[in-house]
Formats: sequence, structure tokens, C-alpha cells
Amino acid sequence: MKQFQRFLLVGALGFVVDFSVLYLAVNAAGLDTLAGRLLSFIVAATVTWKANRHFTFVRTDAAVPDAAARQWLRYLLTTAIGGAINIGVYQLWLRMTDHSNLNLFLAVVAGSAVALFVNFTLSKYVVFGR
Repeated sequence: MKQFQRFLLVGALGFVVDFSVLYLAVNAAGLDTLAGRLLSFIVAATVTWKANRHFTFVRTDAAVPDAAARQWLRYLLTTAIGGAINIGVYQLWLRMTDHSNLNLFLAVVAGSAVALFVNFTLSKYVVFGR
């Protein structure tokens, strides 16, 4: 259970990064909600990969050339499955509501919650599994 709790903490960090980048992308950079969400997802996935690598699923492969880069790519690819679920729920939420900042926030919450268990399972067994 301790590992899942760490995963949740890292996920909370990822959520803050995700929504912050989304908010800036939509409100400051003028991106549409889907483009902003794709950008925020990639940034948040990179932050959570690094945190999970060093905090949740501690790795000892630092001496292996390109291990981190390969693992980051695996993480992005497997997280894309959870990300597709996440973004699908996000888009569904926004289709049913207006695009106010509150609904942007709630859409990210709903998408993140639905994808949480998929992401944990894939991270534990596919990305960081020994």
C-alpha cells in the first residue's frame, strides 16, 4: 500500500502541473482546450515519470546507458493509454458543460480519477517492473 500512496502523492503533483499548464495554455497562450490539454498532459507525464522513478518505484539502473531515456519513452507510451482515457473523459465533460475555468478543473479531475488505476498498474508492471 505504501507504493500506491506514493503514486497518489506523485499524481497529486502531476495534477497541479497538469492543470497549471492547461490554465496557462488556454488563458495566456490562447490554445484551444484540446491542444492545451495535450500540452499539459505531456508536461505532467514527464514530471510524474521523474518523480515516480526516484520516489515511488526506485530504480537502480543509473549505470546503464540510455536506461532513463528508454524508460521515459516507455512511460510516455504506457501513460498514453491512461492519457487517452483521461482525455476522453475530459472531452466528454466539456461537451456536456461550458468551458469555464471551473469546468476545465472538474474535467481534469474526472479524467485523472478514471485513469488512476490504469496508470498505476502499467507503471508498476510495465514501466518500472523489474
